[in-house]
Formats: sequence, C-alpha cells, structure tokens
Amino acid sequence: MKARMKKLTALALAAALAGTALAGCGKEGGSGKDDGKITIRLLTRMSGTSHQVDIYNDVIDEFKEKHPEVEIVDDSQGDEAAYNNILKTDMSSGTMANVFRIQGVANLGKYIDEGYIADMTPFLEADPEWGGGFTEGALNYYKVPGKDGIYGIPCEAGLIGIYYNERIFAECGIKTFPETWTEFQEAIEKIKEKDYTPIALGAKSTYMAGHLHDLIFYRWMGTEAAKQLGNRELKWTDEDVVQTLQFEKDLYELGAFPEGTAGINEDIVKTDFQNGKAAMLITGPWNITNFNDPEVCPEAENIRLAKFPYFEEKPEYKNEDMQVTSPYMINGKLDEKELELTVELVKMLTCKETAERFANETSQLIPRTDLDIDESMVDPLFTRNVELCADSTGVAVDIFDFDPLASMQDRTRNSIVSMFTGSTAEDAAAEIQAEIDNAE
Repeated sequence: MKARMKKLTALALAAALAGTALAGCGKEGGSGKDDGKITIRLLTRMSGTSHQVDIYNDVIDEFKEKHPEVEIVDDSQGDEAAYNNILKTDMSSGTMANVFRIQGVANLGKYIDEGYIADMTPFLEADPEWGGGFTEGALNYYKVPGKDGIYGIPCEAGLIGIYYNERIFAECGIKTFPETWTEFQEAIEKIKEKDYTPIALGAKSTYMAGHLHDLIFYRWMGTEAAKQLGNRELKWTDEDVVQTLQFEKDLYELGAFPEGTAGINEDIVKTDFQNGKAAMLITGPWNITNFNDPEVCPEAENIRLAKFPYFEEKPEYKNEDMQVTSPYMINGKLDEKELELTVELVKMLTCKETAERFANETSQLIPRTDLDIDESMVDPLFTRNVELCADSTGVAVDIFDFDPLASMQDRTRNSIVSMFTGSTAEDAAAEIQAEIDNAE
C-alpha cells in the first residue's frame, strides 16, 4: 500500500483542537506559577521500556516544561500485582494518587461515596474538542449505576470480536461475514461440511467460553443489563439471562467448537486457527501481532476481523460491544490549582494528538472518534479494530466486572463451561445465582 495519511471513513470527524499552544495538546493559560511546589502523583500501569511508555513519558516531560512549578511523582507499575498492592495501600491509608486506575466498575460506588474518584463530566463538557472526541460507548462504561456522572477517562480500548479466515470462508461458499445470528449458524453448518472447526474455542481456558457468553449477552440484552445483574435488579435465573446461556449451549450442540472443547486449552486452538484448521477465533487486539506475522501465523494474509453477529429480534443492541478498556481516574479530593493541573495532564495524555501517536506508533487505541490513522504504519487488523470500536453505543468487558462479589469470575466461567459437559442452561444459571444468594 502506498504510504499516505488517510482518515478512516467509518469515524466521525471532529474539529481541530482549539486554543492549544503545545506541540502536543493541552490548553494554554490558567496554570501560572504559584508560590511553592504542587505535587502530582501518578499511579498508572505505564511502566517499563515499551514505546507506549516512551510516549507517555514524552507527554509528562512536555507538561513539566510548561509547569516547572509542578513536581511529578510517578509511581506507575507495569506488574499488575505490584500495582494492586500500592493501590490497596493508598485506599487503606486515604492517600490516593492524583491519577490512578481501578479496573471494572463493580465497586466504584463506594469509592465515589468516599470521595476518592472525581466526576469528569464538568471537564468533558467544558472542553468539547477534547471531551466530545471520545466514543460514546467508552464514556458510558464509566457511568456507575446509582451515580450521576462519568468516573473515568478511557485511555485504552480494543474490540473483542471474531477474527476469521477469509480463505476458509470463501472455500465454504460464504462471501461475507454473517451479520445476524441466523446467518452465523448457517455459516457454521457450511464450515463443518468442509471439515474445518468453525470456532477455535478451548474451554479449559475458561475465559474463552466466558468471553463468548459476554458477547452473546451484550447482543441479546445490552451492556446496561450487565450492570443490572451487578446491582441485583436482574437475576441469572431470569428468563432472558438464561436464554443468553442457552444460545451458547446451542452453539455447542451445533458442533461449533472442537470435539472435547472442555478439556482443550487456548494455545492449541489458537495454533489451529493460525494454521488454517479453524475458521474463527474470538479474541482481542492483544493477538494482532501474532496474526500478522507469517512465521507465527501461516494464514496471516487471510485473517480478517468482524463484530460478533447481532440477533434479528434485538437490532437495538447491534453495537453493544465487548471491549478491553482502561481508565485514568482523578482523585476526588483534589481542589483548586492541584485539580486544575491534574485535569490538564490527563487531557494531554488522552487528547487527539497523543491518541494518534499511540495508534500510529504502537497500535494502542485511545477510544476517540477523531483520529487520523497512518495506514502505512499500522496493521490492517488494527485499523479495522479502530473502525469497529467507533460504532460502539455501549461498552463492557466481562459481565462479572459489574458484580461486587469477587468469586463471580470463577463461578460464571466454570458454570458456563459445565454446559459443555452435560449441564443445561438452567443448571448453569441456578448455580451462578446460588453463588450470589449464598453470599448475601
């Protein structure tokens, strides 16, 4: 492909940032020197030697040049366990960093009540060039049930969808990827007739079966319904929720997965997909680098990406998507100049220009709708991921992220896998609901 800058036509275009004086971004003025130092402490996962971290540090250096009166203390940790330990200590002592992140939204309500997390709505509305550039679904994820406001600024996202082998599809007489559930089932039957595995799913790695259910659930009930499960407005034994489990059971009974799927791990099925033995694999953007390397993936030139099919009865949930997402959160106890400067730094880390650097140089997506992607620099699968993310009306990760009960990750995934070894959808639903009822 001839090197060129090309605006992704699937993305909504936004006006260029106004009032910026930095080479990067961030508004000029309103942050003059004070007497005495202001300290901004950062606790993110941006640590190490990756180019992503280089870009992050470039923005911080730019901010420090603009504000020599500010001292930046960066306690960021690349290791998840080390990060969680520091965050836990901060919470117990009440000494939260200016900027931090909490994954999921299940327990954000209590942190909001304690004043640990600031509502970002006023800042998003006050700067429409910055705030209006984020995708609707990414911001909606940080709307917490029972609370007014948006409690995180998305700094990373990526669609979890279906990577498929276009060569196999063509061989099976499937001209385009199926958009609806009925077409999806028909495609699976055609793929089986050619002796390919339709969906490379290894349920011994229970997250794979869990992710498939997440995708089905959001297409059938929407992402807000996952929040309703978490706050107990819905039960797993409710008819519509059971139906989402039944849809996955139906795929199993249709022969969509490899024989013995309950005992197969992800490495085996991923290898089958990369070697052209399976037609589809449900995964996230973390595998793009594997799929575009012919030495690792002999079928690299044939791999494409699509959204999970939607149900004809529920077109309103067509773009309710499962994405990986991470936020920057701002300490709700900050005020005046310290708050103003902290918000300015977060804006610099997540604005259009910074997001384009992350996308073009590292294939990391900050979920904005106004990005100019240099297609000569990025893999086509990443470009496709950006296009598909821009349409998301709702965004969620795993359903259990909305549940305050820590055991729900294992309980939901194990109960889903039990449907591949004889349990019914009703059995799985009852087992999951019992976990909740017994805890309460």
